[in-house]
Amino acid sequence: MTNKLEEYLELQIKNGNINWDSKSKLIRSSGEKVNGYTNKIIKKFENKFNFSIDLKNKEIKKYFDKLPKNSFVNVLKARDEINKNLSSNNQIGGERSCKIIYDRLDDPKFNTNGLKPQSLKRESSHKYPSAVSKQIEMKIKKLNEKLKVDKKFAFVYLENTQAGNQTLRFHSYNTEYSQDKERDIFAKTNKSTSFYPNNESLEKIKKIIYKN
Repeated sequence: MTNKLEEYLELQIKNGNINWDSKSKLIRSSGEKVNGYTNKIIKKFENKFNFSIDLKNKEIKKYFDKLPKNSFVNVLKARDEINKNLSSNNQIGGERSCKIIYDRLDDPKFNTNGLKPQSLKRESSHKYPSAVSKQIEMKIKKLNEKLKVDKKFAFVYLENTQAGNQTLRFHSYNTEYSQDKERDIFAKTNKSTSFYPNNESLEKIKKIIYKN
C-alpha cells in the first residue's frame, strides 16, 4: 500500500520536479521527518531524482582518489578542478564557501589517502595576486556597463580576501532593479561565485551570463 511519502515522491516525478539539494530536504518538503523509515522509502526512488549533494560528493571523491597519499590539498584549487565537472547551477562556492571540501577531508570514507588541507591564508596567498592589473579593472568596468545596457541581471567586481589579496567575484540575480549607492543591484542572488582575476575568468563569466 502506497503511503503519504511515496505518493508525494511519485507526484514530484510526474511534475518533473526532480532536482533537489539533498534527500533530507526532499523528505522534509513532504512534511515528513528524516529517519530510518523515510530514508528507506526514498532509497527506492533515488534513481529518479538528481541530488546536487550526491553529484558534488562523487566529484570530490574522484578528485581525492587521484592525489598522492598524505599530501596537502590546496582547497581553492580543488574547488576549481571539481567545479569543471559540475553544472553551472551546482558549483561549489567561493573562498569562504568550501566547507563541503573541508568536511570531506575530515571524513575517512572520502579521504582514504590521508590528505590534509592547506591553511586558507596560505592558499589565498598562493592563488590570488595582491594587485590586479589596470587592464583587468578596465575590462571589468566595461563588462558591467555592457551588462547594464543588455539588461542582464548580473554584476562583476573585485573583492579583497582575508589574506590581503584580490579575487574576482560574480553575482547573478533574478528579481527587479533596486538602487544601492551608485550601482544597480538586485534583491535576491541567484548565483554567486569567485574566479581567479584574469582574462580567462572574464570570458568564463561572459559565457555563463549570455547563455541564459
